[in-house]
Amino acid sequence: MLTGIWWTAPGHAANGSQASPWGANYFPNVPLVTQDHKTVRFFDDLIKGKVVVINFIFTGCSAACGMETARLRQVQDLLGDRVGKDVFFYSISIDPENDTPEALKAYMAKFNVAPGWTFLTGKQKDIDLLRARLGLYMPPINKDNPGVIDHDLAVIVGNQLTGRWQKASPMENPEVLATQVGSWLSNWKVPPKVANPKYENAPVRLPTLSKGEELFRTRCVTCHTVGQPGTETAKSIGPDLTHVTRVRQRGWLVRWLKEPDAVLAAKDPIAVSLYEKYNKLAMPNLKLSEADVEAVLSFLEQGSAAFQAKK
Repeated sequence: MLTGIWWTAPGHAANGSQASPWGANYFPNVPLVTQDHKTVRFFDDLIKGKVVVINFIFTGCSAACGMETARLRQVQDLLGDRVGKDVFFYSISIDPENDTPEALKAYMAKFNVAPGWTFLTGKQKDIDLLRARLGLYMPPINKDNPGVIDHDLAVIVGNQLTGRWQKASPMENPEVLATQVGSWLSNWKVPPKVANPKYENAPVRLPTLSKGEELFRTRCVTCHTVGQPGTETAKSIGPDLTHVTRVRQRGWLVRWLKEPDAVLAAKDPIAVSLYEKYNKLAMPNLKLSEADVEAVLSFLEQGSAAFQAKK
């Protein structure tokens, strides 16, 4: 299976002068169905000769799938109209029994996914085979409740023609991930449009961050900003959080950050209002501890104060 960092098969040039071993003999050419009810073959139609980004999600996920999709949408925004032309995004459901094409299309609308990114479903056995070949299969971890779905939170990016593949974190800095996909995998054939392609220039530098900022940048920034009020657009997934600790009671914020699913299920009026305003996209339960919650709130207060000081 495909694992690890950048990897090219021995004896095969990265420029594609020799055929990649990762071809039809390796990748299952199973049928899948798009959000538009079109039947496609995984190898022949989706990845053959292409630079691709592949992840596995399910629309009923209340935890990390939403953050993963939001992050990849940021990458899509950076790559622009190249997505669907020389870079292809594929999100494959691991819950095909519930994720019909209609469900996938509705899920895409919640995140304002632009053209060029395809969501797919299919038969469970075919999807499990794909997950295994791509190194992303996880067997059920709760044998007493096989209905509980778990999966590897990772993205596979690769160039099938050259045989270069990588397992990447979906929470990677979007500029770095966009450069890896849009430039490195294409051997720099297309001039990069993305700023800060090097880690030392990237906005995210975890070793120098407070705990609260680290949590915000790795868990929250895909949907929220702080210190940028008035920047929301029709594509915004969540609100800017400047001065949120003034606007909301601290006790409510603590409950919301710790168990947003329970707060929404209880039909809390604020939670319901946010849910309705932002495409009925539920905030995921990030399993934050009390210390984590306090660290995030402290960071939001600091970010709000820094914004106020600049005015």
